[in-house]
Amino acid sequence: MPLGSDGKLRRPQVFISFTSSLIASLLLGGGSKPLDTMRRAAGNAIGFLGRGSSQFTLVIGVVYMWYHHPKFALKYSECGWSDEAGSQWVDCNQEWASNFGMASLPFMTPLLVGLIGVFMYRPVLLQVQGFPRNFLQYGIWLVFQGIFANFGYCGKLGVMNGYFSVFVGILAFIGQITGLETDRMLKLKGSKVIDCVGDDPDPSRSMEDMSKIQDYYPWTLISALFCPIFGGMGVYHSYNVQKLKKKKDLNAARLSSARAAKWGLWAIMVGMVILGSATIIGLTNGRVAPQPIEEDDGDDYGYGDVGDDGDDGDDGDAGDDDGDTKEDETAERRLHLRQHHA
Repeated sequence: MPLGSDGKLRRPQVFISFTSSLIASLLLGGGSKPLDTMRRAAGNAIGFLGRGSSQFTLVIGVVYMWYHHPKFALKYSECGWSDEAGSQWVDCNQEWASNFGMASLPFMTPLLVGLIGVFMYRPVLLQVQGFPRNFLQYGIWLVFQGIFANFGYCGKLGVMNGYFSVFVGILAFIGQITGLETDRMLKLKGSKVIDCVGDDPDPSRSMEDMSKIQDYYPWTLISALFCPIFGGMGVYHSYNVQKLKKKKDLNAARLSSARAAKWGLWAIMVGMVILGSATIIGLTNGRVAPQPIEEDDGDDYGYGDVGDDGDDGDDGDAGDDDGDTKEDETAERRLHLRQHHA
C-alpha cells in the first residue's frame, strides 16, 4: 500500500494505484475471473452494437429496394434482328439487364451487406466460414459497411447509421488492442467451420441439475409476435425442452434449449427488420415536399397584371366595347402608378 511521509495511508494514492492496476489488467489480460468476465461482457457488447448496425443496414436495404424495386419487363415479340435508330438489336432487353444483371448490384448493396453482417452474429440458418475471428476483422467489416452500404442510401438514415457503423468499427479496433473477444470469437478458436445447430453436449454434464436447463418459453412466445414462423419454431423447441426434461434426457433437452433461444433471437431480429422497414415506408411513401410560393414583387401594387387588356377574343361590337372599357381602366391604372412613383 502506498504510504505518505508520515507513514499513513493516502487515499488518492490508493485510488490511483487501484485504477492503474485495473487498466493494466484489462490491457494485459489479467487472470482474475471477475476481470475476465468484464472483458467478455465488453466484447459481447461491441458485438451486439455491431449486429445492431448491420440490422439497421438491412432495414435501409429493404426500404431502398422498395423505392428502386426491379421491374419484370421482358420483351420478346418487340425484339428484332436488325438495329433501329438509336439502339442496337442486342440491347432489346437492356432494361431487364439493368434490373437483374450486375448493374443492379449497387441498388442491392445495403441489403446484401446488412444480411451478411447479421448472419455474422450467430449463423443459425447458414453454415459459413468462421468470420470474423477477431475484432480487427470485424472492425474492418463495420467501416466497410458504413462507407459503402450506408452513406449513399436513404438520405439521413444512411448517414446516421453510417457514422454509427464507423464508430462501432473504431470500438472494435480498440477491442482488438485490449484483447477483447466475443463469445462467438472464443468459440471459433481451433475451429474452421461453425456448427449451425450448436456443439454436442458435454457428457460430463449429463447429471446437471435439470432446473438449470431453461426452456425460454416467455422469450419464444414474445418472439412469435414479431415473426410467427421463426417464433413458432422457438416455441416448438421450448415445448421439447419440457418434454425431454421429464424423460430425464438432459443432453437432448440442453440441445433443444439452445435451439429455442436461437430461433427466438432470429424471430425478433427478422420481426424488427420487417416492422422497421414497414414503418419507414408507411411514413414516407407518397410524401411530396411542399413547393416554395413565389413572392409578389409588389410592382403592381395590388392591381394584378396591368399588362392584360382583357380583350381575349373577337366578341363583336359588344366585345370590342368591353375591351375598350377595360383598356381605359388599364390606362387609368398606369397613370395612377406614374403619379405614385412621381
